[in-house]
Amino acid sequence: MSLIKSMAIGFLFLQIIIIIKTFQIKKIKVLHIAQAVGGVEICLRQISKNIDVSAFNNVIICQHLKDKPKFLDKFGNEIKTYHTSLVRNISPIDDIRSFFATIFILIKERPAIIHAHSAKGGAIGRLASIFFDIPVIYTPHAFSYLSTNNKFKKRAFLFLERILKFKNVNVLATSKSEQDRAVNEVGYDRKQTQVLENAIDSIKTYSNNSTKILHEDYISSIGRPSYQKNTKMLIDVFEVISKKHIHLHLYIVGAGEYSPELNKIKTQINSKKLNDRITIIPWVSRKEAMTILKFSKLYVSTSIYEGMPYAVIEGLYLHKAMVLTNCDGNKDLIQDNFSGFLVKSKKEMIKKISFLLNDDTKRKQLEANAHKEYLKRHQIEIYIEKLTKIYNNITK
Repeated sequence: MSLIKSMAIGFLFLQIIIIIKTFQIKKIKVLHIAQAVGGVEICLRQISKNIDVSAFNNVIICQHLKDKPKFLDKFGNEIKTYHTSLVRNISPIDDIRSFFATIFILIKERPAIIHAHSAKGGAIGRLASIFFDIPVIYTPHAFSYLSTNNKFKKRAFLFLERILKFKNVNVLATSKSEQDRAVNEVGYDRKQTQVLENAIDSIKTYSNNSTKILHEDYISSIGRPSYQKNTKMLIDVFEVISKKHIHLHLYIVGAGEYSPELNKIKTQINSKKLNDRITIIPWVSRKEAMTILKFSKLYVSTSIYEGMPYAVIEGLYLHKAMVLTNCDGNKDLIQDNFSGFLVKSKKEMIKKISFLLNDDTKRKQLEANAHKEYLKRHQIEIYIEKLTKIYNNITK
């Protein structure tokens, strides 16, 4: 090959490299701020593991993870994570520390977007953003003022939500119910809100049930004993059910990092002499929790409110018949009498659970329809595609 030809090929190759570099997509840096527990943690891990790393650079601020695994991207690479004193409850000292730590991290990282999750992450992320020209996406995962039946606290939390309603904030609600609350109660302009329903990727479960399960005939519920999950009602319901179904057991899964009513619920179980009929299982891996759900006869939720509960989405994926309270989140996931039952009272829940325990045909019909609901609305590929568009649009 002549020298001139070699030089021409080399020049052409160089031009191609320059063109590729010119048109390469600049990564959008997204800073997530969250107390990574429960559904919020699942959400963060789903985004981290599935979003396109060639287009997005995720950075996370969260509490110290202790024994939990690190956040990884789709290739198994560790995502840059800053640990601050983010705590669930209001703690002036910890909250001030987290706020100033967030300011310094924003200065260092210069993200294109702040994605603030849940009450505490949402508050700190929105407050910190006022010092920077950065758009904020706020995902409440159920608004904080729903977390108490104390009227003073409820008004105080709602007031905080309203004063943090800045112009640079866009609400990315997990359900239509959450979007409606953002507009009608908090006061956001509907143009500042969107809905992106939670989704999950394929769930790996064990072929045999967890070693923590000692009964074949059981129903399950996933969620920490708390006001939100209304665990007291669950125990009351099961007390009646247990008298008619003497071999049935109840497993409550997930009494982990934050279970404010755990001791109260244990006392309730003991007072009703149900210790041999109800088992509370502490925190287990998601894989093990889903295995327990997979082998249960029914899934039950007595929640007072939800954002959009992952446990119910996982139940849809695993072909589970479910009986749920007709609250925010639950009612956004289930079509009553098609993919599960929605109930408005303790009496109605007892009736529906008893009905499904005695009617295999109806239970199997609900199980089949549940999975159809998952395929239609809650696959992770659809979620990531929509989230990608939202991130791209907000940075234009």
